Amino acid sequence: MVNVCVFKTCWAARRIWEDSTAQEIERLQQAASELRAQLDCYQTPDWALQSFGEDTGRQALLPCASPRLRPLALISSPIITGATIDTRRTSPTYELRSWFSRHCFWCSVNPPDTILQPGVSLGECWPMEGQQGQVVIRLRAKIRPSCVTLEHITPEMTPSGTASSAPRDVAVFGLDAGSEEEVPLVSFTFDVGEGPTQTFLLKNNHSRAFRYIKVLVKSNWGHPRYTCLYRVQVHGKVVKTEDHRTAESLNG
Repeated sequence: MVNVCVFKTCWAARRIWEDSTAQEIERLQQAASELRAQLDCYQTPDWALQSFGEDTGRQALLPCASPRLRPLALISSPIITGATIDTRRTSPTYELRSWFSRHCFWCSVNPPDTILQPGVSLGECWPMEGQQGQVVIRLRAKIRPSCVTLEHITPEMTPSGTASSAPRDVAVFGLDAGSEEEVPLVSFTFDVGEGPTQTFLLKNNHSRAFRYIKVLVKSNWGHPRYTCLYRVQVHGKVVKTEDHRTAESLNG
């Protein structure tokens, strides 16, 4: 009887050990997969950048161009415009309502396209009206998005020592140009205690390509009047456009 009890105890302990080991292996594999995805993400251009340099354009176009179109890609990058804001589908900007601000000619509020430009110094942000809202970005090209990066100043950089106007709960969607369909890509929490720059992998399970990205802010860290977005980056791989395919067929 004692031997049976010892055997059962050892068997149960072994099963527990095997289960915990399997869970740990699965966790490590998932962490490694996310790390590889983040590394791939960092190697792709920021398609939400407003200014599009010639060198960046060449780097972005060459990987997707066929051998016949590579000479065209080398000379055509300057015609690609930078990212823009779809103001029709973007929340209103917070307006200064004090008497002083209304009569102060140098007091101005940054427009939404501030989030498409490098720079995260104090005040280099777009103040969105309220604790909830959205911004829709027209990317520089139609891409298969892989990750999105949000930037905000640290609490130590603010006069109050807090970051109550920073976004908190955020959702990202892919949009098509001629459709109202919104494809959910990821939901996350921007933790102000985790650093000023945070990257989140997108769940683009169907590998769909989008020209528009919607960033929906569901809440901020407590500021009652506005939410500040400093910079939004969208990374991914460009897809061949209809123009590329047409040119390829004509050359064929």
